[in-house]
Amino acid sequence: MRKLKTRLFLTFICFIFTAGTILQAQQLKLDAYFPETTQIYVSISNVKALADNWQKTQFYETLAAPQFQEFRDSLRQQIETAWPNRLGLKFDDFTTLPSGEIGAGLIAIPGKRPGFAVMMNVDGNASEVNDFLVKLIRQTTEKRNGEATKERITVGRQAVDATALSFPNAKTGAVTRVYYVVLPQLLIATDQKYVAELLLRKLAGESRESLAQRPEYQAVFKRCADDSPNASKGQIRFFASPMAAGEAIRSLAPPEALKGRSPFVALSNQGFAGIEGVGGTVDFATEPYEMVTRVKVYIPNPPTKALKALSFANVDSLSPPNWIGENASRYTLVNLNALATFNNAGPLFDEFLETEGAWNDVLDSLEKDKLGPQVNLRSEIFANLGRQLSTTSAFDPNAKEDGEKFIFSYNILEGKEAAVAGALHKMFEADPDFQCVEILGNEFWKYAPQPGAATRPAGTRPSATRPAGTRPAPVRPGATRPGATADAQPRRNVQPGAEAELIKGVVFGVANGALYVSNDAQYLQTKLAANASADVVLNTPEHRRAMRFLANEPAVANGLFALGYGRNVDGIRENYELFRQGKTPQGKTLGAKLLNAILTQPGQKEVRTPKFDGSALPPFDETMVKNVGFNLFFGVVENDGFYFKGFSARSGAEATPR
Repeated sequence: MRKLKTRLFLTFICFIFTAGTILQAQQLKLDAYFPETTQIYVSISNVKALADNWQKTQFYETLAAPQFQEFRDSLRQQIETAWPNRLGLKFDDFTTLPSGEIGAGLIAIPGKRPGFAVMMNVDGNASEVNDFLVKLIRQTTEKRNGEATKERITVGRQAVDATALSFPNAKTGAVTRVYYVVLPQLLIATDQKYVAELLLRKLAGESRESLAQRPEYQAVFKRCADDSPNASKGQIRFFASPMAAGEAIRSLAPPEALKGRSPFVALSNQGFAGIEGVGGTVDFATEPYEMVTRVKVYIPNPPTKALKALSFANVDSLSPPNWIGENASRYTLVNLNALATFNNAGPLFDEFLETEGAWNDVLDSLEKDKLGPQVNLRSEIFANLGRQLSTTSAFDPNAKEDGEKFIFSYNILEGKEAAVAGALHKMFEADPDFQCVEILGNEFWKYAPQPGAATRPAGTRPSATRPAGTRPAPVRPGATRPGATADAQPRRNVQPGAEAELIKGVVFGVANGALYVSNDAQYLQTKLAANASADVVLNTPEHRRAMRFLANEPAVANGLFALGYGRNVDGIRENYELFRQGKTPQGKTLGAKLLNAILTQPGQKEVRTPKFDGSALPPFDETMVKNVGFNLFFGVVENDGFYFKGFSARSGAEATPR
């Protein structure tokens, strides 16, 4: 009996020591508990504070208006229905259980299946945690094949109790086993037992390196904190090791789905492993911003191999070209060395084809094959391009198909416009699968597969009989395209003066000193026609206000390589109209894509059916969002990678020197 009492006393002392170590550890950030093998990590510093800040935004005030009540209720219900519930945690559990920080990560150790883990600071919410587990156990055991057991997880010389629940999938029959550990101030949930062991060992003071100690992790968040006036650590933080994270996610797919070589292995072999970390922070209602996002791409060593294709360079300023126009809802500008990108793309091409020299073979065939176009892509196209890529887009809610219209343009070096246009002409004028069209007197090309082209004799070129040096005219009414085979069907007629209105699909060509690509020829024609107009976006009051904000950013003191601007009201209008017309499932806007990602069931291939009828909502009225301002982002090249910052300014707020 005396020995038994001694053992019980020693066990009690060891438990108190271990619990005390864990209690002391609560003073640290949760990233100090996640192991160094955490490849993706997301955290919320304080759930309540995040909610409070979100409710201070003008955007929240807009959504809180009475006319949006039905939408808010429906959206919340849909999210609850579609929530993946991977760890048994519902959407509401993330707001009711934690009293402080939440950390979630994907942990991948070679030879083991990657594990998801969520850790919550639940200090003071013991009753809520107990009710959560009791309810979850009841729900699990009521299901067929559901199971709830107690397991012991070893931590040093001690063992910690864990509640293990099995969740059978009604469709596939697969069983997910989740482990829950409740500590005095923490709740841990994970789908791999070894992950629970790793987390508990760190909580008990194990000296093994943690995620927070990784150099790339520290570099990312130090850069973000340095940019914040109050050295904020971020209301939301996110981090990933791109190549390792991609490979870990890929390994979660069924074996039969893992066909071919891993693209992440190919990318790593070609230098992309040099991107050691990508992460950043998100804050609401801070500084003069509605929301501000900071992102660091950490590349500590000089890029090698195909990674050198990311050939960005800072310039003093970036200005949108005139064709973007005053009524542009958004634009993006990037300073990129197209020739350097082209010169470094070959090894990556070979890597994916697993054929050394394949890239050079393709280039040689284009230039030297007597039956080919005889075009040197490097010298005739890419060497003649400038340094600025410009894009803009617009949304047509009444479009029957894709309502998102876009234009990409790349400026051409002065005096080289004819050379680039000539190279495109040589490449596509003899190919029956490309149609030549005219937009404002400029030659553009459209991919349009020609029936019967496949019957062309092997080794012959369709235009081989045409006299050298002649060029086909753009398609005119009643004409078939030069070089088409005899059994080819006539192409759709293009009426003079109204060509763009009848052209569907992507078109590309040279005009006004730039190479253009667009998915809507009429939209492109409108922009090109207004190219010389003085009504450019630079002249709008809102854009000038945005530029004042940009000028006060310390990060751009040495220049920038990327710049993007957008009017928030246009983004809201686009998504509002999609929702009102029941087109959100088919929507191509960023908001629609994010919403579809949340609401689409795992494995669902068909387009989801709208779960809410928005037809009763009134047409969009800008007075509903009169307090919504603009959004802006920029990117800069730094010695150890790239830094990006984006923000939505509060309506009426002005930039103040920092």
